[in-house]
Amino acid sequence: MRIKLFCISNYRLTFYFSAVCLLISSVLILMSRYAEGFAQWYAVTIYPVFPYVIGRTFSLWKHSWFEAGILTVAIISGILVLTGLLLMLLHSSILKTYRSVCLRFLICVTAGLVLVYSMTCAVNYQRDSIGTVLKLPQENVSTDRLEKLNLILARQLTELTADPDWDYSQLAVDDTAYIETEAVNSMKLLGKKEPSFSGYYPDPKPVYFSNTMASLGIDGIFSPFTMEANYNGDMTPFLIPYTICHELAHLKGYMKEDDAGFIAFLACKNSPSMVFQYSGIFHALIFTLNALKTEVPTEEFNKIYEKIPEPVRIQLNYVREQSEVQETAFTSLAQGINNAYLKANAQPGTKSYGRIVDLLLADYADKINVDDLL
Repeated sequence: MRIKLFCISNYRLTFYFSAVCLLISSVLILMSRYAEGFAQWYAVTIYPVFPYVIGRTFSLWKHSWFEAGILTVAIISGILVLTGLLLMLLHSSILKTYRSVCLRFLICVTAGLVLVYSMTCAVNYQRDSIGTVLKLPQENVSTDRLEKLNLILARQLTELTADPDWDYSQLAVDDTAYIETEAVNSMKLLGKKEPSFSGYYPDPKPVYFSNTMASLGIDGIFSPFTMEANYNGDMTPFLIPYTICHELAHLKGYMKEDDAGFIAFLACKNSPSMVFQYSGIFHALIFTLNALKTEVPTEEFNKIYEKIPEPVRIQLNYVREQSEVQETAFTSLAQGINNAYLKANAQPGTKSYGRIVDLLLADYADKINVDDLL
C-alpha cells in the first residue's frame, strides 16, 4: 500500500509540475501573439535578465554547453534504452517501475524545457521587427531597385578591396579569438545607437563537431537554454564574422531570421575591421542576388552578374561550390526541420530569410534613389 501511494504521489507531482510549466508557456505565447504590445514590453523589460544571468553562468566554460547537452542527452537516452531492454530480457520485476520512472522523468524534463524555451525565445518572435525599432522607411520592392542595390553592394566591396590597407590574405586568416572579440565589440557599437543591442554578451563558441554541423547546412545556432551563440568553426574564415553577429543578434532577443541577418549586416558594416565589413556586405550581396535571380529572366540576371567585379564573383563561386561539396542527404532534412520550426513560431518558413532584402532596400534607399548604375 505504501509503495502504491508513493507512486500515485509521484505521478501527481509530475502532473502538477508539467501542467504548470505548459500553462505558463501557453499563456506567454498566446499573450505574445494576441495581446498588443506585450511581446515588445517583454523583450525590453523581462528578457534581458536571461542573457545576463544564464549567459554569464554558461560562459564560465569556453566550450559549448549546448553541444555538450545534446551529446549527454544522446548518451543517457542510449543507456536508458539499453537498460530497459536488458530488464525486459531478464523478465525483471522492476521493469514496470523503471518504465514509470523514465516516463515521469521525460515528461518533467520536456515540460521544463518548453517553459524555458517559451521565456527565452518563443515570445520574442512576436516583438517589434528591427525595421520598426530603427524606424526604417518601407520601400517598394522593384526589379530596378533590386538591380541597383546589387550593383551598389558590389561597388562597396570593390572600394573596400581597393583600399591601400587591404590584403586579400586577410580573408583566409583563421584567428577565431580575434573574430569572436571583434564580433562582440561590433554588436556593442550598435548598442550605442540602439539600446536593445547594449548590455552583456557572452563569448561566442565554435562547435566541436563542426563537420557534422556543416553536413547539415548549418552555419550557426543560438541556444535559448544556455544563452550561447554557437557557430561552425570550419566555415570559410571571412564568413564567420557575419555568422557570429547573426547569432549574437538572436541572443539580444531578435529571433526572426530577417531581423538577425540585417542586424549582423549592420554590425559588420560599421565595424572598424575591414574583414568584418567585407563579410557583412558580401552576405548582403548574396541575399540580393538570390532575390534578383527569382525576379528576372536568366539572361538579364547574367548581365547584372557580369557587372560585379571579377574578384567578388570568384568569391561568390567559391562559396557556392563549398556549399555544394558540403551538402549531404541530411542537409534537406535539417532545412525541413528548420522550416517547420519557423512556421511553429508564426514565421513564414525559411522564406523569412529573404525578407532581409526589404530591410537592405530601406537602408540603402538614399543611395538607390540618387545612383544611376544601370
